Amino acid sequence: MAEDSRHNAHPVCRAVVKSRKKARSAAGSRLWTMSDDEVSATLVEATRLRAQVEALELRLAAEADRRAVGDRTGATDTASWWGHETRQDRPAAMRRMRLAESLDRHASTSAALAEGAISIDHARVITECVDRLPDGLPDPTIPERAEKHLLTEALGCDPKTLAILAKHVLTVVAPEIGEERDARALEQEEREARAKAWLTMAPDGRGSYRGKFSIPTLHGEMLKKMLLAFAAPKHQATKKDADQTGEREQVERRPSPERLGDAFCELLERLPADKLPMLGGLNASIIVLIDYTNLKSDVGRAVLDSGQPISASMARRMACEAGLLPAVLGARSELLDLGRTARLFSGAQRRGLAITQKTCTTAGCDWPAHLCHAHHDDTWLSGGRTDLEKGRLLCPRHHARIHDPRFETTIHPDNQVTFHMRT
Repeated sequence: MAEDSRHNAHPVCRAVVKSRKKARSAAGSRLWTMSDDEVSATLVEATRLRAQVEALELRLAAEADRRAVGDRTGATDTASWWGHETRQDRPAAMRRMRLAESLDRHASTSAALAEGAISIDHARVITECVDRLPDGLPDPTIPERAEKHLLTEALGCDPKTLAILAKHVLTVVAPEIGEERDARALEQEEREARAKAWLTMAPDGRGSYRGKFSIPTLHGEMLKKMLLAFAAPKHQATKKDADQTGEREQVERRPSPERLGDAFCELLERLPADKLPMLGGLNASIIVLIDYTNLKSDVGRAVLDSGQPISASMARRMACEAGLLPAVLGARSELLDLGRTARLFSGAQRRGLAITQKTCTTAGCDWPAHLCHAHHDDTWLSGGRTDLEKGRLLCPRHHARIHDPRFETTIHPDNQVTFHMRT
């Protein structure tokens, strides 16, 4: 907009230009001169300002759509024109345009957003909920009451919590019909979610499997709770390394997806094979084929019954804890030994180890016993037995290290173990 034409422009045009100028000036200010109270209060106000700006933006988008401004440039629709002009991806522009159209029909929500009382995410939850209400309600005021109720709730909760409350809004504003309708809708939603559940996974050729899935809410919550049981204790910022130096090692606080990925692997390793359905006449256990020479070697490898290779050290580690069946082959591929999951420590033995050892037996590690793996000092290959005197507790990290060929393990008279990097 030309400088000399601003005084003749519409008040909205002047307000937007002036606001951008002031925001640009404020963004370059020295924030370190502000007090703590000023920073916190202004951050809250800036968040509310953003909501107000977004409310104006969506009102303008709805007006632009009514005027079909995209037709001037031959755009398919207003959202496509908007996305191109502002460098938004088209799906995002489409979502915002749908919200703009919906806010046009919900004056109360639009006004609350314009006041900065709610966020754009709150507004989306409210409008989508009211728009989903069934037709033919016995009382025509129910949608308006539902909107007002959700606006009130939005003042005290985040959008995620509001979305949960929105699923039962009819039960609150119209209990005479809401409970039955909500129950039927929930049952239908669960049936559809189970019918549409899917999972895809495939090896990526670089030592990993990649996949996606969609499962019902119940099963998603079950999986989440299981993964958090493994992942939550690993939020430690520092811990002692397992070498003889005893120096404190800074452990990176990994992003949540990585923690959950590690927990997912541990969950799969701990699934009881004898509780799984039969597959080919056997429980769905992994069978590892490994020849005697490779098993003895620090750099050997094993092959799964599917044909996928794994390292010998991984096979040895898994043999200690998981329902793994190690098939040891001689030079001519003759079967020398087939391990049995009966070699795993029993529940009573695990309790005995927890009583006598309390924590991971690596020097300096305080990982609690109930989160540790049970390891055999004498391997099944050397004729070792599953006895308490030859068992030790190791946290997942040190259990992996004791099977890592890069490290040499030393067992001390006090039954503590330390590791040395081989040179």
